[in-house]
Amino acid sequence: MHRFKKFTALLLCGAFSLSLMSCTTTPTATESSDITNVFEATTTVETSESTTVTTVTETSATSESTTETSETTTAATTTESTTTATSETSATETSSSASTSETSATATFSDEVSAIYTKNPEEKKNYIVYNETFGGTITENAMNKGFIGITIPSDGANLYGNIPAEALEFTLFYDERQNLTLRDLQGRFLSATSAGDLILTDKPVEDNYQFWRLEKTDGGWHIINVGAAGNQALQYSSGTFSIKKCTNAKEFVFNFYEVG
Repeated sequence: MHRFKKFTALLLCGAFSLSLMSCTTTPTATESSDITNVFEATTTVETSESTTVTTVTETSATSESTTETSETTTAATTTESTTTATSETSATETSSSASTSETSATATFSDEVSAIYTKNPEEKKNYIVYNETFGGTITENAMNKGFIGITIPSDGANLYGNIPAEALEFTLFYDERQNLTLRDLQGRFLSATSAGDLILTDKPVEDNYQFWRLEKTDGGWHIINVGAAGNQALQYSSGTFSIKKCTNAKEFVFNFYEVG
């Protein structure tokens, strides 16, 4: 009987020990909740780190893309600038070439001198009587009370190109009074008339209408008729040579170009 009680006591003790062990190993509700919170916190931290890394990566990519775009824009601008500069240079070279061509043409044309400016015309030499302002010389083609003019190129020192066949060349002759006559290559006299006409005559006319005197003026000479009253002088106006009362107007100013 005594042994049975001891065995029963041992069984009870063992059961109590097992109960204590079970209590020790089973986590309480609070502990379980703490563990879950720790796990969630850990997960949150990892997710936050992952998000941060992703953001940094995207920012870097955006920065690189912006840099590449800037470089591309700069390259395009440089290309445009280079193209513009090249175009301007080509235009300048073309303009320079055109100027050279024009200069060359002028140089070639300048070789065709037909008459040379003479400051003081001399007797027994052949001259073109030339109006500098309008670039014209007298012809034998009559019109109204005078003669039609014709243009010959000039630079103030020379006349250029072939002298037109209808243009008149005059040989100068002076008399003892230093009045002169203007005779064309056929021996005709350039003369005035009492009616105020300008004519070509085969022989001298009365009252000194075939004589002229030269008066120096700004830019050339006035060619004044000796016989005509009222200071009548050779005039070139509206493409026609005639005689009119002399003034300081440019149509009354002439120069002499010697024909070689």
